[in-house]
Amino acid sequence: MHTPTPAQLLQVWERGGDPSAAARGLLLLGCCCDDEGSADALAALPLGRRDARLLELRERLFGAAIDVVATCPQCAATVEATFRGDDLRLPQAEAAASTLEHAAHGIRVQFRLPDSRDLLALENCGDAEAARARLLERCVLDARSGDAAREPRSLPHELQAELAQVMAQADPQADLQLAFRCPDCGNEWQPLFDVARFLWQELHAWALHMLREVDTLAQAYHWAEADILAMSPRRRQAYLELCAP
Repeated sequence: MHTPTPAQLLQVWERGGDPSAAARGLLLLGCCCDDEGSADALAALPLGRRDARLLELRERLFGAAIDVVATCPQCAATVEATFRGDDLRLPQAEAAASTLEHAAHGIRVQFRLPDSRDLLALENCGDAEAARARLLERCVLDARSGDAAREPRSLPHELQAELAQVMAQADPQADLQLAFRCPDCGNEWQPLFDVARFLWQELHAWALHMLREVDTLAQAYHWAEADILAMSPRRRQAYLELCAP
């Protein structure tokens, strides 16, 4: 993995104006991991491995500290917390096998872990139930009762729930939950932390700030955008201070 330049990050931000969260996650991976595999290979990464790489990218761009804000579901109070990247990194995420197997209820199931391709395929599902059914069809590679093949949708609901649990255990980074406690009412809850969505929000704020800096320096010194972006942050800040009224 390499750290993208400001110009590369702005290109990614510009391309991600309309795509979904899953597509944006792939754009972020592509700007830092293009020497580690093709776009198809990155899209095929299990979600936990994708998120581990995005977490590393986030640290490279914005540092180890992660400030999050949540709303208490019980009293609607605003709750703030700070984590570090190491607090959210689970080493098991890189060890997941490409094909897993689970046997129960007289049925043997071979399956793979969900990836970015699956998230993209679920975007047009009408509801959560339809999304779960489609995800099962995509991830189950083979299901058999003895020698008889079974369709994924025909699997008992208990077995479907067990498969979801096995997937979560095999790829825990993909289902990362934060521990919050409301200081006002004492309520405790565990919201899901979506590193791809969180990083994109940070990138969006950074891009708007960077464009304002480029605009200020371009007007003051008539420099090209590429020249301004190529400066180190310290030198760019020095010029901003010199041209401040």
